[in-house]
Amino acid sequence: MNHSEYTDSEIIKGCKRGKIRFQELLYRKFYAFAMSVCIRYNPNRDDALEVLNDSFMKLFDHVDTYDENKPFKSWFRRILINTSLDRYRENKRFRIHAEYELSEPEIAVEFDNKQKLDAEEILSLLAKLPEQYRVIFNLYEVEGYSHEEIAGMMDIAPGTSRSHLSRAKALLRKSYSELKNKPYHEAI
Repeated sequence: MNHSEYTDSEIIKGCKRGKIRFQELLYRKFYAFAMSVCIRYNPNRDDALEVLNDSFMKLFDHVDTYDENKPFKSWFRRILINTSLDRYRENKRFRIHAEYELSEPEIAVEFDNKQKLDAEEILSLLAKLPEQYRVIFNLYEVEGYSHEEIAGMMDIAPGTSRSHLSRAKALLRKSYSELKNKPYHEAI
């Protein structure tokens, strides 16, 4: 059974009826989309996969609440983000909070057309960010939430969200600059 044989609506209706084969079709069809969201919010691929699977379980448990008049991807993205934030909050008590100081002044980095980053390079730059910076960067820059909304989701002050976003951008600039100046063929 191939997911291209069915429309999204047919697959979702099959999931609402509790049909396992339609759940599998939905999982296969939206796996890449879901992983692209999860990988941005989680520190490594294993954690992202765990959040992805937890999110699909939530989706299947609550698919009957999905309003078919609204875009499915938006509804599912919200589940993925909320599950990632739940995971972040659960693990928050186990993390040691360290303040990351920038020893160098911010460097303005100009992108040139000759050197473009591929998706893997962008994800590796994001992965280098401290977890809280990465989550706030994604919520603000990728998902479009305001600092006030982020503050409510993460139980922090809006000013903390702004500060962490600023620091995340500075660290990304620094990492990009280091990547850009790194020789392509290094001796082993």
